[in-house]
Amino acid sequence: MKSVVEKVKESIDRMPSLSPVIHKVNEVANNIRSSAQDLTDVIQFDPVLTAKVIRMVNSAYFGLPQEVKSLKQAVVMLGINTIKNVALTSAFLGKSYLKGSTVLDGEDFWKHSLGVAVASKMIAKRLGVEEKFLEEYFIAGLIHDIGKILINNFFPEEMKKILEISSQKNLIITDIEKSVLGLSHEEIGIAIGKKWKFENNLLYAVGRHHQPVMTGQSAIFSMVTAVSDAFVKILKVGFSGNHRVHPIPEEVWNILGLTEENVFEALADINKEIEKARLFLK
Repeated sequence: MKSVVEKVKESIDRMPSLSPVIHKVNEVANNIRSSAQDLTDVIQFDPVLTAKVIRMVNSAYFGLPQEVKSLKQAVVMLGINTIKNVALTSAFLGKSYLKGSTVLDGEDFWKHSLGVAVASKMIAKRLGVEEKFLEEYFIAGLIHDIGKILINNFFPEEMKKILEISSQKNLIITDIEKSVLGLSHEEIGIAIGKKWKFENNLLYAVGRHHQPVMTGQSAIFSMVTAVSDAFVKILKVGFSGNHRVHPIPEEVWNILGLTEENVFEALADINKEIEKARLFLK
């Protein structure tokens, strides 16, 4: 008889792969010699993705002064990196959906995920991250709980048990998951991320937002996502099945050069930004 861990690994294998176009988008966007036309040429291979990118770019989220009518115009106006991240967001959302009849409440879950996405971008902005890199923090926050989607969709009984224990006891969610499933949503998230060929920045956000990594090039994504996740829970934006707010290690505050007061200030307009982002994701 297969163990639960083996069944989880099989479920990860059964998850749909991302389109080859998305991997090519990443490749082109990460090549410093690429032009706006190079990225346009790749995305246009996928007419559905092209239409979604143009629609997202024209949402209130970006607040552009004029309507964008072509993909090339979108890339020129917003830059290669931003359009890459818009395309990735579209692709991830197309593959990451909660089954309606299972335990996690879909609306609450996505409101939490959207809250963490918006908070991550706002905190990154507060840290002085360049405008063209801010959308990557948004994606990191949006998909940080992707492992929970797999647990919810493939293991509804185990998810029900995890949520029951979480509501009754003030335990760390990853510890509960390991006791019930043998793997945490972070570990599952990393496995999905590797299947989908995430860059390290996203792997760190998905796989280490409860125990943030503090050294290395991608550590900032782990730390910012951890802080965002905690504060979105404190502000009660949505609900992802996890009652406990993880305390942020003192070292994280020191490395980021932030205080709790700074974060609350940075997130002052979070509800307004969530509404804009909600339109962006529709």
